Amino acid sequence: MARKTRKADNAPPGKTDDPACREPASWQQVTAQRARAPDFTIAYGQNPDQFGELRLPDLPGLHPTVVLIHGGCWLPEYDLAHVRPLAEALTAKGVATWTIEYRRPDESQDGWPETFEDAALALDLLRTLAGPHHLDIEHVEVMGHSAGGQLALWLAARPLFQPAHPLYSTDPLPVQRVVALAPIADMEAYADGEGSCPDGARRVMGGDAKRHPNRYRAVSPLHNLALGTPLDVVHAVDDAIVPIDQSQIYVDRINKAGGRADLYKLPPPAGHFDVLLTEGAAWELLQRLLVH
Repeated sequence: MARKTRKADNAPPGKTDDPACREPASWQQVTAQRARAPDFTIAYGQNPDQFGELRLPDLPGLHPTVVLIHGGCWLPEYDLAHVRPLAEALTAKGVATWTIEYRRPDESQDGWPETFEDAALALDLLRTLAGPHHLDIEHVEVMGHSAGGQLALWLAARPLFQPAHPLYSTDPLPVQRVVALAPIADMEAYADGEGSCPDGARRVMGGDAKRHPNRYRAVSPLHNLALGTPLDVVHAVDDAIVPIDQSQIYVDRINKAGGRADLYKLPPPAGHFDVLLTEGAAWELLQRLLVH
């Protein structure tokens, strides 16, 4: 067994070069990051949670656009605040970012179908925003984390939905690429687990898969394959919240069906939240994937 080296007295947590001394990023590290206010906050519906934050790069011409979707187990306790620093960092690299909020289940109601309808409405609003804000909607990419990764993969599949699909739309905005960060790709399997996040899956769906099998099939990325859209999936091998099997099974199924998906495995000590930090190895990978 390799001997751990002593961390330098003044080295901040996570900054040592010895992997054996580092730990996965914590939720506290994510929320400790700071960001400036967005350029625009724009509503896409009447509910207070139906809005998005638009950040624009200081560059001329049409802006390639990244739709950023936060996670948080689809629960109302988690909003888009924790991904604002990531949006700001991406915008600084030359892309417009459209960070969307959406309705989540609360004590009075579940999230079906509003959570999923909101994600679709917020994406499609880019057609309206494109002109006044110089957005290149021919090159829209979607990045989502955890539950937001489920929404990102699902949005990319919408153009393939048939009229019988319960969330069919006649003219969904196409997605040119998805970067999914520790996505929940198999909703049925995930909701069958224990803990607050699987409970969030059951809450957003209004029950388990035995009670609502059609709802789960309508939104689970594993049953709505985003064929024809390049997919990059980033997942920590030791993710304790969303097992990497969720991504491995999805990527394998996409490629077997003739699509194109790549899985980037983050080695230990990376965990579920490392992809949300705006420094470190995971951030370097996201820049290579998203900023061309």
